[in-house]
Amino acid sequence: MSILAHTSDFADRRALRAVPQPGLVRRFLQWRQRQAEQAIAFHLGLTGGHITDEIERRMTERLTRGGGFRA
Repeated sequence: MSILAHTSDFADRRALRAVPQPGLVRRFLQWRQRQAEQAIAFHLGLTGGHITDEIERRMTERLTRGGGFRA
């Protein structure tokens, strides 16, 4: 007696493989974007949620320098 697997048993696995995974570059860019968003949210939390031209200028400088935000 032999046991045969039916095609329907593997349908879920094929569906999972069919979903394209983001590439390495895209994952890195998404990670950097999340990092920047978290840094901005943290900095805005320190200022009480108020944004002025000065605060916006400082955030832009820190993000473009790559140093992140420092308290």
